[in-house]
Amino acid sequence: MKNPSRATLWLVLLVSTVLLGLGIWFYLERMTNLDMAFQTFLILKSGHLEIQSGRFGAAVTQIWAWAAQWLGFPLKGVLCAYSIGHVAWPILLSVLAWKWGQWRWSLVILLCATLMTTHTFFWLSEMPQGLVFLCGIYAWMHHKGGIAQFRWWEWLIWLLALWTAFYFHPMVLYANVFIGLFFLLEQGKARNWKWMHLISIGVFIALALLKYKVLKLDWYDAAALKKQEAFGKLWPNWLDIESNHQFLDWSLRDYWLGWIVLFGSILWTIWQRNLVRAMLMTLWPMGFVLLVNVPFHDSIGKQFYMENLYLPLAVFAAVPLLFEVLQAEYWKGNRGEWLLALVFGLSFYRIIDAGADWNLRVRWEQQMLNETAKLPAKKMLLTEDQVPMDLLKMSWGSPYEWLMLSALKHPDSARCLIITDQPARYDSLMSRPTLFLGSFKNYPFDQLPSRYFNLKDTMGYVRYKE
Repeated sequence: MKNPSRATLWLVLLVSTVLLGLGIWFYLERMTNLDMAFQTFLILKSGHLEIQSGRFGAAVTQIWAWAAQWLGFPLKGVLCAYSIGHVAWPILLSVLAWKWGQWRWSLVILLCATLMTTHTFFWLSEMPQGLVFLCGIYAWMHHKGGIAQFRWWEWLIWLLALWTAFYFHPMVLYANVFIGLFFLLEQGKARNWKWMHLISIGVFIALALLKYKVLKLDWYDAAALKKQEAFGKLWPNWLDIESNHQFLDWSLRDYWLGWIVLFGSILWTIWQRNLVRAMLMTLWPMGFVLLVNVPFHDSIGKQFYMENLYLPLAVFAAVPLLFEVLQAEYWKGNRGEWLLALVFGLSFYRIIDAGADWNLRVRWEQQMLNETAKLPAKKMLLTEDQVPMDLLKMSWGSPYEWLMLSALKHPDSARCLIITDQPARYDSLMSRPTLFLGSFKNYPFDQLPSRYFNLKDTMGYVRYKE
């Protein structure tokens, strides 16, 4: 598989089509839960992009929801467009990589979007967006071939692109360092090729130092940084912690394919006597898992959140597969394409299987809307002990989720319901008839866009009674 064949192109097109189809098919499961419901709400309320925690790279997907509302799409169209935007991003980058003649990077990008992805196909964040963008940057770098081939204005674009990749999610740093080191260990390359990768690593490290040592952190990043104190508190028991046991269980159940790809690549690299690369491919993922599991040792049971942090493992597996294993003569003909087709097929099966849980979540919320619609009072406050939290996962997104689901049929059908673990917090607000109660902020009805949420109920909130 030294050169792309017609089968390679068909594989890229097929995988892209399936990704797009799943994005449309599961648009409700993806867009009416937690962060996406909240961000959609903010975009529709303000009429502009809503970047969270300074992760401005998210604009590449938020622009789809913004454009849909600007064009006057109904709520269903906005949600569907937002969902499409999240799968269109890796597809677009894969197409660009192919156009630059970097078909291996084209496939790496698609593997980054599928190989580890299970619950993160439905709970969306900036991490996967940043990882595929990073791979897109490397596709362009390899298209150029070395630092000497950069024009003066391309330097500026390159540095801005690296800055953007870092600010998608700080943990993209570890994927960047791995990729840079992997290609620095490639034999027979010119000095300007190596300088290109060294500078890429250096820029990310400099940005990390600037962000965490010089600039003032927002509350979210400050809280994440504080978690690093766990390394001192848990030493010397880093291995014997519940998050490691949990990760092993998830790996056996959901992430086994990624580990097979990675371990297979390591064994192949050892067989090729490239022992230094094999050491990098072995130690880096192991260290990265500890880097996640020790600080987040208390995130027990939140697989959708933890999986988001594990996603760089897909990069650690995909890059060696395409640039080490499938370089060999053994994969000539269509053997490589058949192997990749199997990997993609199993990945899609896992995503579809995980979708059943997220579909149950949506169906439960829709059922609750239908049941409470028969009651005299339409605004409801529920407590966490009244709902299946194992299914809902977290309650803070509930007011935005129910607002979206209730308004899908018609703006006039929009409803206000909220789940909370602190009901007393809302005691003084429940009697206000024209107030939308949110988890972080409350909004008068007249501040919400009536073409999406035409709230008319003039009764106050009541406690839900089972």
